[in-house]
Amino acid sequence: MNFKRNALRTVVAAAGLAGAVTASAGTWAPAGAGAPVFATELFGATTPDITPTAAVYTMANVIASSSQASITYTLTGGTWGGTGLSSSSLAYLSIAGAGVATTALVDGGANTDSTATFRVTVAITTTSTDTFTLTYGITGATGMATASTTNGPTLAFGIVDTLGSVDTSGAAGVVAASAAGVTAAGAANASPSLIDVTNSSTQFTGASTLSYNAGTFNITDSGAGVESDGVTAFTLNASEGAVTAASTIATVTGDFSASIGTDTDVDGNTSEGEGVTLTACTLAGNATTLTATTATFVLAGADVATQAGNTTDCVVNINVDGTTVIPEQSPSLTLAIDYAAANAVDEALTVALAPIAKDGSTTAVNLLLNPTGAYDNFIRVSNTTSVAGDVFITVYNDSGDAATYTLVTALGAQASTDLISVDTIYASAQTADATFDVGTGKLRASVTGEFGGLSVQNISTSTDGTTFFTF
Repeated sequence: MNFKRNALRTVVAAAGLAGAVTASAGTWAPAGAGAPVFATELFGATTPDITPTAAVYTMANVIASSSQASITYTLTGGTWGGTGLSSSSLAYLSIAGAGVATTALVDGGANTDSTATFRVTVAITTTSTDTFTLTYGITGATGMATASTTNGPTLAFGIVDTLGSVDTSGAAGVVAASAAGVTAAGAANASPSLIDVTNSSTQFTGASTLSYNAGTFNITDSGAGVESDGVTAFTLNASEGAVTAASTIATVTGDFSASIGTDTDVDGNTSEGEGVTLTACTLAGNATTLTATTATFVLAGADVATQAGNTTDCVVNINVDGTTVIPEQSPSLTLAIDYAAANAVDEALTVALAPIAKDGSTTAVNLLLNPTGAYDNFIRVSNTTSVAGDVFITVYNDSGDAATYTLVTALGAQASTDLISVDTIYASAQTADATFDVGTGKLRASVTGEFGGLSVQNISTSTDGTTFFTF
């Protein structure tokens, strides 16, 4: 029995000299010199084939002449790209120039497969520094839509013969990373001007009385990502980063009732979108279209690409005509960049711009009875602060027409007005604007003080004058 065991060991050892040897520490570089960083924009609902860096395994052991080995690659997070692999996808290189071997794909490797096995046939014994290099693509790469260096596809390596491992297996390693090729960002103006209530709320405080800096935005071509070939830099409005014609849209929403009539160039034309503008950047200009609620900027791809290399932010300005009451509001900005490639993830940005507020405090009085109605109606205004200031009122009819005037001049600290009748309020509104008319409807008002603690009470009395109620 001992004789038979010793004989078997001798046969195995001899076989090792002719083919496989005891496994040693080969070097596995699944991403070659480094994993390409692809642009996340490439990976939308469908993904393009991508080309990672060729994977290289450097042998520590040798394969004897007239013997064979099998190399298996295992891809996770995709399948083989294009039409799949072929025998020529795996290249053997004898570093010392002495070894001779051929490779043939014997299993897997189709573009629906994620494994591939190659048979290596050795004619002249290899050397310990020889390499096997796999050139391949990936279809349906996963984990690439979000910037990451760890979530992309991985590739593993193994080499065996009939007796076991020929060299150390190569553990699965990441072969593709991703990063945003283009970014967009914006911010509200941290210290905006205010609606100047001393000018009937038709202008702003500060130096630019007819223009409001609402905030900024910018587009950045980061240069961090590459195209699907793994080499070409992903560039906005070029190649795989091309945008469709007139596809970049910046939209500002708000209440632009005081902006539509703006004519900043004083040419008599108020339909040029001058009420909302972009300044200080390559994209500077008037709104392409302007309505009472929306300003739309249609931006040329070439200009967007230029701005992407410009560190100066675009400023969003809301301009007013100086005669229309400026409404308090919270404007916002959206930016959309539409790539021409169907698979690409379009850029999108939403920014809350600086709210437009009055210089002081405002209270809404949503119901004032008709001056000619059966009930007497009054308001009483109080200044609950330690600072005196004027009080202004904007009166609206049911049709939305408005008239603004100074209700009280220099209301003292902690002081209150007498009861001010709706008849008086309406008469003063008509003095301010003779076209203002309540008709048979009712009124509402917005009362603003040049101080923070404004209080307004609305009081009505019964028809016989014996009782009153507030609302």
